[in-house]
Amino acid sequence: MVPRKKSNLTGAVAAVDGKVLNKRIATNPTQLLQGRMPGLRVTQGSGEAGNENVNLQVRGLGSYGASSAPLVIVDGIPGSLENLNPQAIENITVLKDAASAAIYGARAANGVILVTTKQGKAGKTQLSYDYNVGITKASALPDLVYNSVDYMNLYNQANKNSGVTNPNASFSQEMIDAYKNATDKKLYPDFNWLDAVFRTVPVQTHNLSLSGGAGGTNYNVILGYVNQPDIMIGTSFKKYNLQLNLGSKINERISFGSSITLNYGDRKYPRNGSEDQFLSTISQSPLYGPVLPDGSGRYTSRAYPFQSPNKNPVAVAENAFTRLNNYFMQGNIFLNVKILDGLDWKTSGGLTYGFTKNYTNKPVINQYMWFAKPDDLPARQLDVGGQGLEVTDDNNVYPVGYTQLTYDKSFGNHNMKVLAGTQAEYNKTQKLFGSRLQFPNNDLLELDGGGAGQQSNNGVTNEWSLRSYYGRLNYDYKGKYLLEGNARYDASSRFPENRKWAFFPSISGGWKVSDETFYGPKLKTVVNELKLRASIGTLGNQNIGNYPYQIVYNSSFAYPFDETLQQGARQVAMANDRIKWESTKVLDFGVDFGLWNNKLTASFDWYNKVTSDILSASTAFPSYIGLTAPTVNYGELRNRGIELGLQYRDKIGEVSLTLNGNIQANRNKVMKYGAERISGNTIIREGLPYGSFYLLENTGIFRSKEEVEASPVQQIPAQPGYLKFADVNGDKVVDNNDRIVVPGAYPDFDYSFNATAVWKNFDFTAFFFGSQGQKIFVSEWGIVPFRQGGTFTRDWMDAWTPENPNASLPIVGAENTPAANNVRTASTFFLKDGSFLRLKNIQVGYSIPQSTLSKAGISGLRIYFAADNLVTFSKFPGLDPERGVSSSGGATSGRYVTHPQNKVFAFGASITF
Repeated sequence: MVPRKKSNLTGAVAAVDGKVLNKRIATNPTQLLQGRMPGLRVTQGSGEAGNENVNLQVRGLGSYGASSAPLVIVDGIPGSLENLNPQAIENITVLKDAASAAIYGARAANGVILVTTKQGKAGKTQLSYDYNVGITKASALPDLVYNSVDYMNLYNQANKNSGVTNPNASFSQEMIDAYKNATDKKLYPDFNWLDAVFRTVPVQTHNLSLSGGAGGTNYNVILGYVNQPDIMIGTSFKKYNLQLNLGSKINERISFGSSITLNYGDRKYPRNGSEDQFLSTISQSPLYGPVLPDGSGRYTSRAYPFQSPNKNPVAVAENAFTRLNNYFMQGNIFLNVKILDGLDWKTSGGLTYGFTKNYTNKPVINQYMWFAKPDDLPARQLDVGGQGLEVTDDNNVYPVGYTQLTYDKSFGNHNMKVLAGTQAEYNKTQKLFGSRLQFPNNDLLELDGGGAGQQSNNGVTNEWSLRSYYGRLNYDYKGKYLLEGNARYDASSRFPENRKWAFFPSISGGWKVSDETFYGPKLKTVVNELKLRASIGTLGNQNIGNYPYQIVYNSSFAYPFDETLQQGARQVAMANDRIKWESTKVLDFGVDFGLWNNKLTASFDWYNKVTSDILSASTAFPSYIGLTAPTVNYGELRNRGIELGLQYRDKIGEVSLTLNGNIQANRNKVMKYGAERISGNTIIREGLPYGSFYLLENTGIFRSKEEVEASPVQQIPAQPGYLKFADVNGDKVVDNNDRIVVPGAYPDFDYSFNATAVWKNFDFTAFFFGSQGQKIFVSEWGIVPFRQGGTFTRDWMDAWTPENPNASLPIVGAENTPAANNVRTASTFFLKDGSFLRLKNIQVGYSIPQSTLSKAGISGLRIYFAADNLVTFSKFPGLDPERGVSSSGGATSGRYVTHPQNKVFAFGASITF
């Protein structure tokens, strides 16, 4: 589907050029979209190499049942952004409303992201090479106390506060003095576990491209390589990428072309993932290091028997890992025939193939007490979820084909374009799993190396398909009255026979007010362009998994029969043969205008987006039935919002200046849900934003016994130093009935600002991204002292004690005691302001003058310095306020520890011959 000029668009569309995207250096192109287009919210959940967990949302959370991910189209067929080389991207367009996205029907309910890769151009062959090396470190790490004496004293204080009287559960004065007066800091250390696990690493990217064309044929080839060691030990990522685009004009009426993406990724990470690795790191005390001080290389469990830390993260990083090899290919070929003047026929076929091999190594690793003698037995074995070797093969085949006719004709002042086509797609995924438990050593990483006595295997295949018919009609009169209609008729194999098909129409209109005769010349000198837009339409969603309308039997059950166990099967889930498509209706009003000869251009949109017949598991399903709840069409979710994009271009003397700004605000509300659902510290209730915070209200700290006695009875019997919670319903007892809904699960608005200046051969770019009004729940590991034996942040040095009754933080308690459980109560105490403004990127470049380069046969050479995640302005006390809303929408809950984002200082060069 050929993109049209923005001046002729009637739908809500945003676009960004590949040159703008690549002003920022990133190995994953989805990161580059952040803040670039109003209506598209990009949150990065992690800085882990090869697993950045980037979440894309177009105009808010589209559904809480089916997937809310937007549909990504690469060169005309559904594809993947993550597997693309950023340097291969020509431009990206986001279709936000029903009018622009309805032509894509199925899976377009959550918006569509169109990606066009670079094509070759006729003329001289150009060879280009881009090189970048970045020095990478954590953008932020918690400020933890690693002074052993401070740790031991507060640990003892926590035991005292909790009434722990067992002397063998606390540090004796002799132990404390050994660390306090130590002359051998190797034996009695103040060990910093963050320094042991996190590091500064170099990251390199290389891109070699060849483009050109002659005789009606053009080509563009880009070969890319990324070497990305992670800032966390035991984690790394390498990626190899090839993009090949070819186009050829056979004659005046026939042309064809192809686009091929090949990608290979090699990712290694600790067996339980980076988040678990981080949790394990901050669950260690400073009293010991990762390996014993005797030089034996044996791994440490803990220093003293009463300590109970998590897994030794260095032992995990060096031994227990997952190796993920990913092979990806996406290719398509098209044929375009000009049947008559104005009538074109285009046919395209594409194939996406992905293959992933996953090795998970869970070796036997012994851990010893810190002061262990050479002949001492291990204190315990490292637990990474069992032992042995697991190997998984996943492959996915996804062919897509479409054919369409386009008729484009003008009749005087009337211009018309009609498009009609059909599309078919099929997806097949296969998985094969095998494992063996016992191996003679930890170096054998093939299944045949393990004993066959304890082995297991399984495999599964999933298939689904879509068939579609679509059409579009564009009409304009004198180019100023614009009308567009779209329709798509989709059938999905995921629905029952009589409900497979669904119809998704849209209509939109536009009026170029500035082209009217009444639009006076004086006004036109100020507001030289003005266009009004409106659209309404319906989109569909079928991403619910495979065939929930069918009764499925699981055959992995054994039944006693004739005194032996026989293979059997049983139903595990309820089926619903009346499910149908989930649908989203979008109403949009927009205005585009340009001021002062388009020095300042702007686009504003207001939208109302309602998703109904939401596909999700039944919310009111009794557990005593013994089966998983069926998928039903029930529920309604509304998103309303505004979007504003601004651009200012001018030249001040010899400086060319471009300023871009975006702001977007979205409000979602659950319109229909059924019985409310409370999960942890969140609630889903009609009339509220989906996944709102639902917490006890913290009103301070009990400072004295008198204050305790004068207050309502608390959930955990109160003591001085405990957190105090409000009795909201006034029954003199604080319990779960006193929880309140707290706003802040979603931001009030997101915004970004980009400035580019060019002076002679110098160029400068600065990009800011921010969010305002979101609250983030921060608790558990890294926040609450002594969680699984870990240390604490420095601010807990000012915790309540009888000698310090006016402390800023409550009493510290021993793990799993009332004092600790009081602090860990889900309340507004841990709800923090997540507003931030971050300088995401700056780049300064210099292009060598052509007069200097021509002598060496070089047509272009640019060198640059760039910095990413340079500084963050925020009151947020946790690691990263940018993590924001969880990928499933709603408030984040529980622990708030994840792989930190990366701060990068990079140098690079781009040379063209």
